[in-house]
Amino acid sequence: MKQLIVFILLLAFLPSCKKEKIEDTLLVKSCFGFQPDAQIEKKVRFTNCSENALSYKWNFGDGTTSNESEPTHEYSGSFPFYVTLIAYNGSKSDTITRRLFDEIMVFKPNIYIYPQFQTSLCVKIIFPMGGDIVESIPEYDDGWCVDVDVRGKINGEYDYLFYESKQPNIFQYNKGWCVRRADLKSFFEKNMALYNFSTSEIKDFVDYWMPLLTGENFYCIYPQTKEIIDKIIRLNFSVKPDKVYRLFYGIVGSGDYKKLTSPEIKSFDRSGYFVVEWGVFRN
Repeated sequence: MKQLIVFILLLAFLPSCKKEKIEDTLLVKSCFGFQPDAQIEKKVRFTNCSENALSYKWNFGDGTTSNESEPTHEYSGSFPFYVTLIAYNGSKSDTITRRLFDEIMVFKPNIYIYPQFQTSLCVKIIFPMGGDIVESIPEYDDGWCVDVDVRGKINGEYDYLFYESKQPNIFQYNKGWCVRRADLKSFFEKNMALYNFSTSEIKDFVDYWMPLLTGENFYCIYPQTKEIIDKIIRLNFSVKPDKVYRLFYGIVGSGDYKKLTSPEIKSFDRSGYFVVEWGVFRN
């Protein structure tokens, strides 16, 4: 009888040992993603993709922390920030640190200014999330102060203000179009016309970019409108325009066609004193 009791206790103990042994082999892996809040500037929502973890500690890189699984955090100051997540399971842990938003170059934004009469004004570029101007024509210095006539001619010499800049990449990659290389020129001509860019503005774009987009079978094109661009690059005019229209194209080469959700196109109203701008970034 005594031997039977010992045998039963041994059987009861074995599954517990087996379970403990399996749990000991589980590896904790820390993993997270992030995206900007659609409504609030500098507010970031974090997603947690950690494996085999039971608790978490976030360090947002600005002196604040959180133990939530998927926190939302509003930053102050200038980017970049480096975020650390530690995932725990008992005595085990794993740590990952990521830069919050990689930097990206925006190439050749052209700012076209159309006042209703000869106007002297200053234009400043502000980077709410941090950034720098890399190139500019005319020389930017601490801003452009220029004279613009009713045709949009700047200082009697330039058709537009030109700059290139580096800033955090919080552009949208959810909606766009995938276009065959051979169709790119006609696509941009038609697409920019739908937004109501002028013939000369479209020609400036096509003449510059078509020779540079040659290496892929397809190009995925993600439009960024003023609401998105203003969160990253803001234009400040000393003489405020009635309307400012901005469109950047994110262009990503692809060997194969990708099906994308087409965005809504809203045409520009080219009346009164207005400004239009186009630019490109590439991944």
